[in-house]
Amino acid sequence: MLIFDDDNRNGAQLTLSEANGLVRDAVEMALPDAIWVQAEVLDIREKGHCYMELVEKDEVRNTPIAQARACCWNNTWREVKEKCEETCGNDVSAWRGLKMLFLLRANFHEAYGFSWIVEDIDPTYTIGEMARRRAEIIRRLKEEGIFDMQRELTISPFATRIAVISSASAAGYGDFCNQLAENDYGFAFETTLFPATMQGEQTSQSIIAALDAINAEEDRYDVVVIIRGGGSTADLAGFDTLELAENVANFPLPIITGIGHERDETVIDTIARVSVKTPTAVAAFLIDNLAATMETLANAALRIQRAVQQRLEKEKLKMEGMGRRIESSVAMYLMKQKHLLQMMEQRVQAVNPINILRRGYSIALHNGKAVMDAEALKEGDRLTLIAAKGQTSVEVIHN
Repeated sequence: MLIFDDDNRNGAQLTLSEANGLVRDAVEMALPDAIWVQAEVLDIREKGHCYMELVEKDEVRNTPIAQARACCWNNTWREVKEKCEETCGNDVSAWRGLKMLFLLRANFHEAYGFSWIVEDIDPTYTIGEMARRRAEIIRRLKEEGIFDMQRELTISPFATRIAVISSASAAGYGDFCNQLAENDYGFAFETTLFPATMQGEQTSQSIIAALDAINAEEDRYDVVVIIRGGGSTADLAGFDTLELAENVANFPLPIITGIGHERDETVIDTIARVSVKTPTAVAAFLIDNLAATMETLANAALRIQRAVQQRLEKEKLKMEGMGRRIESSVAMYLMKQKHLLQMMEQRVQAVNPINILRRGYSIALHNGKAVMDAEALKEGDRLTLIAAKGQTSVEVIHN
Protein backbone atom coordinates (compact mmCIF):
# COMPACT_ATOMS: atom_id res chain seq x y z
CA MET A 1 0.00 0.00 0.00
CA LEU A 2 1.30 3.43 -0.91
CA ILE A 3 0.98 6.22 1.66
CA PHE A 4 1.13 9.82 0.51
CA ASP A 5 2.17 12.68 2.71
CA ASP A 6 0.47 15.93 1.81
CA ASP A 7 3.44 17.83 3.18
CA ASN A 8 5.84 15.97 0.86
CA ARG A 9 4.44 16.40 -2.62
CA ASN A 10 7.88 15.71 -4.02
CA GLY A 11 7.60 12.12 -2.85
CA ALA A 12 6.01 9.20 -4.78
CA GLN A 13 3.47 10.42 -7.35
CA LEU A 14 1.02 8.39 -9.50
CA THR A 15 -0.52 9.05 -12.81
CA LEU A 16 -4.32 8.95 -13.07
CA SER A 17 -4.19 5.62 -14.87
CA GLU A 18 -2.00 4.22 -12.13
CA ALA A 19 -4.39 5.48 -9.47
CA ASN A 20 -7.31 4.05 -11.35
CA GLY A 21 -5.41 0.81 -11.64
CA LEU A 22 -5.18 0.68 -7.89
CA VAL A 23 -8.93 1.17 -7.67
CA ARG A 24 -9.41 -1.61 -10.20
CA ASP A 25 -7.22 -3.94 -8.19
CA ALA A 26 -9.11 -3.05 -5.02
CA VAL A 27 -12.47 -3.70 -6.67
CA GLU A 28 -11.33 -7.01 -8.12
CA MET A 29 -9.93 -8.04 -4.74
CA ALA A 30 -13.07 -7.01 -2.84
CA LEU A 31 -15.55 -8.49 -5.36
CA PRO A 32 -13.81 -11.32 -7.18
CA ASP A 33 -17.03 -13.16 -8.00
CA ALA A 34 -20.27 -12.17 -9.70
CA ILE A 35 -23.16 -11.40 -7.33
CA TRP A 36 -26.97 -11.34 -7.73
CA VAL A 37 -28.32 -7.80 -7.42
CA GLN A 38 -31.90 -6.48 -7.43
CA ALA A 39 -32.30 -3.27 -9.42
CA GLU A 40 -34.74 -1.35 -11.59
CA VAL A 41 -33.95 -0.63 -15.22
CA LEU A 42 -33.79 3.16 -15.51
CA ASP A 43 -32.53 3.18 -19.10
CA ILE A 44 -31.49 0.56 -21.65
CA ARG A 45 -30.00 0.69 -25.17
CA GLU A 46 -28.91 -1.96 -27.65
CA LYS A 47 -25.85 -1.35 -29.83
CA GLY A 48 -24.61 -4.87 -30.39
CA HIS A 49 -23.78 -4.83 -26.72
CA CYS A 50 -26.50 -3.76 -24.29
CA TYR A 51 -25.97 -0.70 -22.13
CA MET A 52 -28.11 -0.11 -19.05
CA GLU A 53 -28.57 2.40 -16.28
CA LEU A 54 -29.66 0.65 -13.07
CA VAL A 55 -31.30 2.34 -10.12
CA GLU A 56 -32.60 1.57 -6.66
CA LYS A 57 -35.46 3.76 -5.42
CA ASP A 58 -36.78 4.55 -1.99
CA GLU A 59 -40.05 2.60 -1.74
CA VAL A 60 -41.86 5.40 0.06
CA ARG A 61 -40.65 8.51 -1.78
CA ASN A 62 -39.82 6.72 -5.07
CA THR A 63 -36.56 8.69 -5.31
CA PRO A 64 -33.18 7.16 -6.35
CA ILE A 65 -30.90 6.10 -3.53
CA ALA A 66 -28.34 4.27 -5.70
CA GLN A 67 -27.50 4.32 -9.40
CA ALA A 68 -24.91 2.65 -11.62
CA ARG A 69 -24.03 1.83 -15.22
CA ALA A 70 -24.13 -1.76 -16.46
CA CYS A 71 -23.14 -3.45 -19.70
CA CYS A 72 -23.89 -6.83 -21.17
CA TRP A 73 -21.44 -7.85 -23.88
CA ASN A 74 -22.81 -8.98 -27.21
CA ASN A 75 -22.13 -12.72 -26.92
CA THR A 76 -23.75 -12.85 -23.46
CA TRP A 77 -26.55 -10.44 -24.37
CA ARG A 78 -27.93 -12.65 -27.16
CA GLU A 79 -28.49 -15.51 -24.73
CA VAL A 80 -29.79 -13.32 -21.90
CA LYS A 81 -32.24 -11.43 -24.12
CA GLU A 82 -33.65 -14.62 -25.66
CA LYS A 83 -34.23 -16.06 -22.20
CA CYS A 84 -35.99 -12.91 -20.98
CA GLU A 85 -38.12 -12.13 -24.05
CA GLU A 86 -41.12 -14.25 -23.05
CA THR A 87 -41.36 -12.47 -19.72
CA CYS A 88 -40.00 -9.02 -20.52
CA GLY A 89 -40.74 -8.67 -24.25
CA ASN A 90 -38.47 -8.42 -27.27
CA ASP A 91 -38.66 -4.61 -27.26
CA VAL A 92 -36.02 -3.82 -24.67
CA SER A 93 -37.18 -0.21 -24.39
CA ALA A 94 -40.25 -1.64 -22.62
CA TRP A 95 -37.94 -3.02 -19.92
CA ARG A 96 -37.58 0.46 -18.46
CA GLY A 97 -39.21 0.58 -15.05
CA LEU A 98 -38.96 -3.18 -14.47
CA LYS A 99 -37.37 -4.56 -11.35
CA MET A 100 -35.02 -7.37 -12.32
CA LEU A 101 -32.48 -9.68 -10.77
CA PHE A 102 -29.04 -9.30 -12.37
CA LEU A 103 -25.93 -11.44 -12.01
CA LEU A 104 -23.32 -8.66 -11.94
CA ARG A 105 -19.55 -8.62 -11.92
CA ALA A 106 -17.84 -5.48 -10.68
CA ASN A 107 -15.65 -3.80 -13.25
CA PHE A 108 -13.43 -0.74 -12.98
CA HIS A 109 -11.66 0.42 -16.11
CA GLU A 110 -8.86 2.93 -15.95
CA ALA A 111 -10.30 4.95 -18.86
CA TYR A 112 -14.06 4.50 -18.41
CA GLY A 113 -14.48 4.21 -14.68
CA PHE A 114 -16.78 1.87 -12.76
CA SER A 115 -19.58 -0.21 -14.25
CA TRP A 116 -21.23 -3.54 -13.69
CA ILE A 117 -20.89 -6.33 -16.23
CA VAL A 118 -24.14 -8.26 -16.66
CA GLU A 119 -23.52 -11.99 -16.85
CA ASP A 120 -27.12 -13.16 -16.46
CA ILE A 121 -30.69 -12.06 -15.69
CA ASP A 122 -33.29 -14.12 -13.82
CA PRO A 123 -36.70 -13.42 -15.46
CA THR A 124 -38.57 -15.35 -12.78
CA TYR A 125 -37.70 -12.62 -10.30
CA THR A 126 -39.44 -10.06 -12.51
CA ILE A 127 -42.59 -12.17 -12.56
CA GLY A 128 -42.51 -12.49 -8.79
CA GLU A 129 -41.85 -8.78 -8.34
CA MET A 130 -44.81 -7.90 -10.57
CA ALA A 131 -47.01 -10.30 -8.59
CA ARG A 132 -45.83 -8.70 -5.33
CA ARG A 133 -46.61 -5.23 -6.66
CA ARG A 134 -50.07 -6.33 -7.81
CA ALA A 135 -50.81 -7.85 -4.41
CA GLU A 136 -49.75 -4.62 -2.70
CA ILE A 137 -51.97 -2.49 -4.96
CA ILE A 138 -54.94 -4.80 -4.38
CA ARG A 139 -54.35 -4.58 -0.63
CA ARG A 140 -54.40 -0.77 -0.87
CA LEU A 141 -57.61 -0.79 -2.93
CA LYS A 142 -59.34 -2.98 -0.36
CA GLU A 143 -58.17 -0.70 2.45
CA GLU A 144 -59.64 2.28 0.58
CA GLY A 145 -62.93 0.39 0.19
CA ILE A 146 -63.02 0.70 -3.61
CA PHE A 147 -61.91 -2.78 -4.71
CA ASP A 148 -65.47 -4.00 -5.49
CA MET A 149 -67.01 -0.73 -6.71
CA GLN A 150 -67.02 -1.72 -10.39
CA ARG A 151 -68.84 -4.97 -9.58
CA GLU A 152 -71.68 -2.93 -8.10
CA LEU A 153 -72.38 -1.39 -11.52
CA THR A 154 -74.92 -2.91 -13.92
CA ILE A 155 -74.16 -3.43 -17.59
CA SER A 156 -77.15 -2.27 -19.61
CA PRO A 157 -78.94 -5.16 -21.36
CA PHE A 158 -79.08 -2.82 -24.38
CA ALA A 159 -75.37 -1.84 -24.29
CA THR A 160 -74.48 -0.78 -27.84
CA ARG A 161 -72.66 2.55 -27.31
CA ILE A 162 -69.07 1.51 -26.62
CA ALA A 163 -66.17 3.75 -25.59
CA VAL A 164 -62.97 1.94 -26.57
CA ILE A 165 -59.54 2.59 -25.05
CA SER A 166 -56.89 1.08 -27.29
CA SER A 167 -54.03 1.84 -29.60
CA ALA A 168 -55.54 2.80 -32.96
CA SER A 169 -53.03 0.65 -34.82
CA ALA A 170 -53.38 -2.45 -32.63
CA ALA A 171 -54.49 -5.61 -34.41
CA GLY A 172 -56.64 -6.43 -31.39
CA TYR A 173 -58.64 -3.23 -31.88
CA GLY A 174 -59.30 -4.12 -35.52
CA ASP A 175 -60.36 -7.64 -34.57
CA PHE A 176 -62.70 -6.23 -31.92
CA CYS A 177 -64.41 -3.82 -34.34
CA ASN A 178 -64.71 -6.45 -37.09
CA GLN A 179 -66.31 -8.99 -34.78
CA LEU A 180 -68.87 -6.46 -33.56
CA ALA A 181 -69.69 -5.34 -37.10
CA GLU A 182 -70.04 -8.88 -38.47
CA ASN A 183 -72.10 -10.42 -35.67
CA ASP A 184 -74.60 -13.10 -36.69
CA TYR A 185 -77.61 -11.21 -35.34
CA GLY A 186 -77.17 -8.03 -37.32
CA PHE A 187 -76.87 -5.93 -34.15
CA ALA A 188 -75.64 -2.37 -34.70
CA PHE A 189 -72.94 -1.23 -32.26
CA GLU A 190 -71.57 2.31 -32.04
CA THR A 191 -67.89 2.41 -31.06
CA THR A 192 -65.81 5.50 -30.28
CA LEU A 193 -62.04 5.13 -29.99
CA PHE A 194 -60.11 6.99 -27.32
CA PRO A 195 -56.50 6.35 -28.40
CA ALA A 196 -54.00 5.46 -25.70
CA THR A 197 -50.49 4.12 -25.31
CA MET A 198 -50.89 0.49 -24.34
CA GLN A 199 -47.26 -0.46 -23.69
CA GLY A 200 -44.35 1.07 -21.85
CA GLU A 201 -43.92 3.72 -19.18
CA GLN A 202 -46.68 5.99 -20.52
CA THR A 203 -49.40 3.31 -20.43
CA SER A 204 -50.94 4.20 -17.08
CA GLN A 205 -51.11 7.98 -17.61
CA SER A 206 -52.34 7.55 -21.19
CA ILE A 207 -55.24 5.31 -20.13
CA ILE A 208 -56.13 7.67 -17.28
CA ALA A 209 -56.28 10.55 -19.78
CA ALA A 210 -58.61 8.49 -21.98
CA LEU A 211 -60.84 7.70 -19.00
CA ASP A 212 -61.00 11.40 -18.14
CA ALA A 213 -62.09 12.19 -21.71
CA ILE A 214 -64.84 9.55 -21.55
CA ASN A 215 -65.97 10.72 -18.12
CA ALA A 216 -66.50 14.23 -19.51
CA GLU A 217 -69.28 12.84 -21.76
CA GLU A 218 -70.29 9.69 -19.92
CA ASP A 219 -73.98 10.00 -20.89
CA ARG A 220 -73.05 9.12 -24.46
CA TYR A 221 -71.80 5.63 -23.57
CA ASP A 222 -73.14 2.44 -22.03
CA VAL A 223 -69.83 0.76 -21.26
CA VAL A 224 -66.04 1.28 -21.51
CA VAL A 225 -63.75 -1.29 -23.10
CA ILE A 226 -59.98 -1.43 -22.48
CA ILE A 227 -58.26 -3.73 -25.00
CA ARG A 228 -54.83 -4.51 -26.40
CA GLY A 229 -53.17 -7.34 -28.26
CA GLY A 230 -50.91 -10.00 -26.79
CA GLY A 231 -47.42 -9.39 -25.46
CA SER A 232 -44.94 -10.28 -22.79
CA THR A 233 -45.59 -10.35 -19.07
CA ALA A 234 -43.57 -7.17 -18.64
CA ASP A 235 -45.79 -5.39 -21.17
CA LEU A 236 -48.52 -5.52 -18.52
CA ALA A 237 -46.57 -3.43 -16.02
CA GLY A 238 -48.32 -0.26 -17.14
CA PHE A 239 -51.66 -1.75 -16.13
CA ASP A 240 -50.42 -2.39 -12.59
CA THR A 241 -50.23 1.07 -11.02
CA LEU A 242 -52.18 2.26 -8.02
CA GLU A 243 -53.25 5.49 -9.75
CA LEU A 244 -54.74 3.66 -12.76
CA ALA A 245 -56.41 1.10 -10.49
CA GLU A 246 -58.04 3.87 -8.43
CA ASN A 247 -59.34 5.55 -11.60
CA VAL A 248 -60.82 2.29 -12.89
CA ALA A 249 -62.37 1.37 -9.54
CA ASN A 250 -64.05 4.77 -9.18
CA PHE A 251 -65.19 5.10 -12.79
CA PRO A 252 -68.98 5.65 -13.11
CA LEU A 253 -69.45 3.40 -16.16
CA PRO A 254 -68.91 -0.39 -16.25
CA ILE A 255 -65.44 -1.27 -17.59
CA ILE A 256 -64.67 -4.45 -19.54
CA THR A 257 -61.03 -5.45 -20.04
CA GLY A 258 -59.51 -7.63 -22.72
CA ILE A 259 -55.80 -7.11 -22.22
CA GLY A 260 -54.83 -10.01 -24.44
CA HIS A 261 -52.71 -12.07 -22.07
CA GLU A 262 -53.59 -15.68 -21.40
CA ARG A 263 -51.26 -16.34 -18.46
CA ASP A 264 -51.42 -13.21 -16.33
CA GLU A 265 -54.11 -11.05 -14.74
CA THR A 266 -53.44 -7.36 -14.24
CA VAL A 267 -54.78 -5.29 -11.37
CA ILE A 268 -57.38 -3.62 -13.58
CA ASP A 269 -58.50 -7.08 -14.75
CA THR A 270 -59.10 -7.89 -11.10
CA ILE A 271 -61.22 -4.82 -10.36
CA ALA A 272 -63.01 -4.31 -13.71
CA ARG A 273 -66.74 -5.06 -13.99
CA VAL A 274 -65.95 -7.85 -16.45
CA SER A 275 -62.57 -9.26 -17.46
CA VAL A 276 -61.96 -11.55 -20.42
CA LYS A 277 -58.69 -12.56 -22.05
CA THR A 278 -58.78 -11.04 -25.54
CA PRO A 279 -60.35 -8.18 -27.52
CA THR A 280 -62.44 -10.65 -29.54
CA ALA A 281 -63.70 -12.16 -26.28
CA VAL A 282 -64.86 -8.66 -25.25
CA ALA A 283 -66.74 -8.35 -28.56
CA ALA A 284 -68.30 -11.78 -28.01
CA PHE A 285 -69.39 -10.74 -24.52
CA LEU A 286 -71.13 -7.62 -25.83
CA ILE A 287 -72.84 -9.57 -28.62
CA ASP A 288 -73.96 -12.28 -26.20
CA ASN A 289 -75.25 -9.61 -23.78
CA LEU A 290 -77.48 -8.15 -26.51
CA ALA A 291 -78.48 -11.60 -27.76
CA ALA A 292 -79.56 -12.56 -24.23
CA THR A 293 -81.68 -9.40 -24.11
CA MET A 294 -83.25 -10.27 -27.46
CA GLU A 295 -84.02 -13.77 -26.22
CA THR A 296 -85.50 -12.38 -22.99
CA LEU A 297 -87.72 -10.02 -24.96
CA ALA A 298 -88.74 -12.79 -27.35
CA ASN A 299 -89.63 -15.06 -24.45
CA ALA A 300 -91.57 -12.23 -22.80
CA ALA A 301 -93.44 -11.57 -26.03
CA LEU A 302 -94.25 -15.28 -26.33
CA ARG A 303 -95.50 -15.35 -22.73
CA ILE A 304 -97.64 -12.29 -23.37
CA GLN A 305 -99.01 -13.84 -26.58
CA ARG A 306 -99.86 -17.05 -24.76
CA ALA A 307 -101.44 -15.16 -21.87
CA VAL A 308 -103.56 -13.08 -24.25
CA GLN A 309 -104.57 -16.19 -26.20
CA GLN A 310 -105.56 -17.99 -23.00
CA ARG A 311 -107.51 -14.94 -21.83
CA LEU A 312 -109.28 -14.69 -25.17
CA GLU A 313 -110.19 -18.39 -25.03
CA LYS A 314 -111.45 -17.96 -21.49
CA GLU A 315 -113.50 -14.90 -22.41
CA LYS A 316 -114.85 -16.68 -25.48
CA LEU A 317 -116.07 -19.58 -23.36
CA LYS A 318 -117.48 -17.10 -20.89
CA MET A 319 -119.34 -15.22 -23.63
CA GLU A 320 -120.66 -18.46 -25.09
CA GLY A 321 -121.97 -19.46 -21.66
CA MET A 322 -123.51 -16.05 -21.21
CA GLY A 323 -125.06 -16.35 -24.68
CA ARG A 324 -126.66 -19.65 -23.81
CA ARG A 325 -127.96 -18.26 -20.52
CA ILE A 326 -129.29 -15.16 -22.26
CA GLU A 327 -130.95 -17.30 -24.95
CA SER A 328 -132.72 -19.44 -22.32
CA SER A 329 -133.69 -16.37 -20.31
CA VAL A 330 -135.11 -14.63 -23.37
CA ALA A 331 -137.07 -17.75 -24.34
CA MET A 332 -138.52 -18.03 -20.87
CA TYR A 333 -139.27 -14.30 -20.80
CA LEU A 334 -140.98 -14.41 -24.19
CA MET A 335 -143.01 -17.43 -23.16
CA LYS A 336 -144.09 -15.67 -19.99
CA GLN A 337 -145.01 -12.52 -21.89
CA LYS A 338 -146.91 -14.56 -24.44
CA HIS A 339 -148.90 -16.17 -21.64
CA LEU A 340 -149.64 -12.73 -20.16
CA LEU A 341 -150.77 -11.48 -23.56
CA GLN A 342 -153.05 -14.45 -23.93
CA MET A 343 -154.61 -13.78 -20.53
CA MET A 344 -154.99 -10.09 -21.35
CA GLU A 345 -156.56 -11.01 -24.65
CA GLN A 346 -159.04 -13.24 -22.84
CA ARG A 347 -159.89 -10.43 -20.45
CA VAL A 348 -160.22 -7.97 -23.30
CA GLN A 349 -162.43 -10.39 -25.20
CA ALA A 350 -164.52 -10.87 -22.10
CA VAL A 351 -165.40 -7.17 -21.99
CA ASN A 352 -165.59 -6.64 -25.74
CA PRO A 353 -168.95 -4.85 -26.46
CA ILE A 354 -169.48 -6.99 -29.56
CA ASN A 355 -169.44 -10.12 -27.45
CA ILE A 356 -171.93 -8.53 -25.04
CA LEU A 357 -174.20 -7.53 -27.90
CA ARG A 358 -174.05 -11.09 -29.20
CA ARG A 359 -175.63 -12.22 -25.96
CA GLY A 360 -178.76 -10.14 -26.81
CA TYR A 361 -177.88 -6.82 -25.41
CA SER A 362 -178.01 -3.49 -27.26
CA ILE A 363 -176.54 -0.04 -26.69
CA ALA A 364 -178.67 3.13 -26.76
CA LEU A 365 -176.92 6.23 -28.04
CA HIS A 366 -178.18 9.76 -27.65
CA ASN A 367 -176.33 12.36 -29.63
CA GLY A 368 -173.56 9.78 -30.20
CA LYS A 369 -173.15 9.01 -26.52
CA ALA A 370 -174.23 5.95 -24.62
CA VAL A 371 -177.30 6.57 -22.49
CA MET A 372 -176.31 6.06 -18.88
CA ASP A 373 -179.32 7.67 -17.18
CA ALA A 374 -182.81 7.06 -18.62
CA GLU A 375 -184.25 9.85 -16.45
CA ALA A 376 -182.17 12.34 -18.40
CA LEU A 377 -184.08 11.56 -21.59
CA LYS A 378 -187.08 13.63 -22.70
CA GLU A 379 -190.01 12.59 -24.64
CA GLY A 380 -189.34 12.83 -28.29
CA ASP A 381 -185.58 12.34 -28.01
CA ARG A 382 -184.30 10.24 -30.83
CA LEU A 383 -182.07 7.29 -29.81
CA THR A 384 -179.92 5.02 -31.87
CA LEU A 385 -180.05 1.37 -30.81
CA ILE A 386 -177.01 -0.69 -31.72
CA ALA A 387 -177.46 -4.45 -31.70
CA ALA A 388 -175.13 -7.31 -32.52
CA LYS A 389 -176.37 -7.12 -36.07
CA GLY A 390 -177.19 -3.65 -37.24
CA GLN A 391 -178.78 -0.62 -35.64
CA THR A 392 -182.10 1.27 -35.63
CA SER A 393 -183.53 4.62 -34.60
CA VAL A 394 -186.21 4.96 -31.90
CA GLU A 395 -188.07 7.84 -30.23
CA VAL A 396 -188.50 8.24 -26.48
CA ILE A 397 -192.14 8.13 -25.39
CA HIS A 398 -192.98 8.67 -21.74
CA ASN A 399 -195.78 6.61 -20.21
